[in-house]
Amino acid sequence: MMKNSTEPKDNPQGIRGVFYFDPTDGIYNDHFPGRPVVPGSLIVHAFFEAIRKAGLGENCHLIEDFKFSRFVFPGEYNFDIQPSSKGLRCRLYKTSLDKTKTWVVGTIKPCIFSLEASAF
Repeated sequence: MMKNSTEPKDNPQGIRGVFYFDPTDGIYNDHFPGRPVVPGSLIVHAFFEAIRKAGLGENCHLIEDFKFSRFVFPGEYNFDIQPSSKGLRCRLYKTSLDKTKTWVVGTIKPCIFSLEASAF
């Protein structure tokens, strides 16, 4: 499974931290044998957990425009979550040799229900 190896750090610019996707987790036996890849749903769940831990919401949220530019292999990744006009902008990335490579970006928005919208 996924471990949030550092507590999300809440600051005026958003939330930053590190996700660790444990390569010994049994999920990778089937996803995919010989070449493990972190499922996209697990990555999105990690963002939900970071948002919850930072106290930014425990209820309904909508996933919008998540894009995966690379396969995410088990291991450690930096993340940040920034407030934007559309919701909370999420980014999973790695930094090495003064270069930052973004692997996943997307937005998580709070659900807004109205009686008219929920009528059948």
